[in-house]
Amino acid sequence: MRGAINWGLPLLTLAVYAYLGLYLSGQLMHHATGEIPLDFRAFGYSLGEARDYLRALSPEGFALAQGPVFWADMVFSTLIGLTLTWWMRPFSGVFGMVCVLTAMTYVALDWGENAAVQAMLTAGPDWVEPAEILRASTFTSAKFVALALGVILAARQSWRRWAGRV
Repeated sequence: MRGAINWGLPLLTLAVYAYLGLYLSGQLMHHATGEIPLDFRAFGYSLGEARDYLRALSPEGFALAQGPVFWADMVFSTLIGLTLTWWMRPFSGVFGMVCVLTAMTYVALDWGENAAVQAMLTAGPDWVEPAEILRASTFTSAKFVALALGVILAARQSWRRWAGRV
């Protein structure tokens, strides 16, 4: 069972990421005249950049972002949270709690980002409020920070397990 989870969960997560990050994002970029999707801008985006992206997005791109991209991203964030949590085991003491909270924080931030981006898409480029853009951009940047921390903690715990220290 452990072997199936050790390999199956990361492979499923990678497959969903390939679908989201390569296939759907490629389609989204096509419908946005080559603009990088907002979810992939690790350092966030400004009011002008967000409005330019929303203006560049075709009606088909809006439908793609509000449907398949949204749902694939919700599934991916859940899977990466589970994968990181699995790799961070065993959980003991304060360090274990930090590991679990890091993975949960990543998932929460990604879901928050998804909701904020959906609000921006619904409002459209001319009606989106600056506060909504700032919220979405902050979620995006924070999501990448939480993911980086989660990967570092998971790698540390995986190394300790492999080395026989845990």
